[in-house]
Amino acid sequence: MISEMNLWNAHTFNLGSQGNIYTQTVIKLINGSCKLLVAALSRKVSCFDLSMTHSARPCGCVVVPQTQELQFTYLPPGAEIISIHAFNRSSETNDFVIGVTIIKGSDSGSQDQYINIYSEWEPGTELQLDSLAQGCLSLELRYIPYQLGHCQVGEEKLWILGGSDNRIHVFSEDKLRHMYCELEVENSLVEFQDPYPSVPLYTDTHTEDGIRTVATVCECGFLKLTKVDEFRNEILKIWTRNFEGPLTCVLFMKSSTSLDFLFPSFIGDNAKLPRREKEKNLSMVVTCSIGESLVYSDVTNLGLESCERLEQSDAHDIVTSAWVDDLTFDGNLTILLGTHGLKVLAYRREDSGWKLKWEKRFPAPILGIRYADLTGDGVKELIVITTCGVQVLQHDLEAVKETALRRLNTISRLIKNISN
Repeated sequence: MISEMNLWNAHTFNLGSQGNIYTQTVIKLINGSCKLLVAALSRKVSCFDLSMTHSARPCGCVVVPQTQELQFTYLPPGAEIISIHAFNRSSETNDFVIGVTIIKGSDSGSQDQYINIYSEWEPGTELQLDSLAQGCLSLELRYIPYQLGHCQVGEEKLWILGGSDNRIHVFSEDKLRHMYCELEVENSLVEFQDPYPSVPLYTDTHTEDGIRTVATVCECGFLKLTKVDEFRNEILKIWTRNFEGPLTCVLFMKSSTSLDFLFPSFIGDNAKLPRREKEKNLSMVVTCSIGESLVYSDVTNLGLESCERLEQSDAHDIVTSAWVDDLTFDGNLTILLGTHGLKVLAYRREDSGWKLKWEKRFPAPILGIRYADLTGDGVKELIVITTCGVQVLQHDLEAVKETALRRLNTISRLIKNISN
């Protein structure tokens, strides 16, 4: 059986200087493998990945770390990187765009802010991040930038950026003029048309069946949840709540029931198979700087009515980051919280609610958590970014192999029974 406790330290990457909670992003290639980009405040951007080579070890392979420093253009001396984000514009080929926000001071004491978007690279060719980092379109900002992300609207991906002016700004590519421009939110993402009571620190979006659900948490402790008709760009419902102290992160997640094993899609549609369907409720994790972090259930229908606290989530200083994923390959989600108190906390759902199942200590305060396939072997790694480095934890490959073989044997028996 796959257990989260079987995660072992595969490698540690050292960082010359630290970033912040907004200075990590993952690039997912079309072949399923990923690369991690981590920026430092001192203009240094590093790309990390792992390769697998065969050896005499029992699992037959060994992890080889690879690090590459990317030389981004238009990052002048004295500038500081505030946030970085990347996404693939295509679902069929590698067509990446990387956004970087910076602050640049001057001798007079004033400062300028910019968002640089790097996309000058020929899609469909082999990914060359150095080449991608050379082509830049830069926009000056009238506010200090915070979290940089994106939102899918129809076939287009729009940049979203939180600002010190208490607003979230939306940017889009103008392909005819070969530039990026800021959009009127009333005509693009109507949920961002009103200013927030303080700086929006983190935003997450989820779109399904024509309904876009958007959550934003603010520096003053304000939480806003919005339900939008994507096709009409019309707000259907708004829920708000105020907390003491800043809210640091918000993430949507799909709840799921236990599955004995996961079926591939070409088998799962067969009604004869004894499987249980996943629930379709959308839940939400909200991390707090003061008090325990929260999980809201079925937010699309219930809004902020159904709430559960994550026990002991306030016992290790401020929660700085969060991630939700299936770490046990059984269809059940694990909530991971990264704290300034050097701990990663892991929660699993039981009949009585979300319970703290394990915790792991790291050598420095935690800035970010990711779960992605850095090795390209089809199995994801747990990536923890701290103030001094990046630590990669890998599943026990013997346990992964046993799980894969067990499921293949089960599928083989099911196919044989169906054919008979």
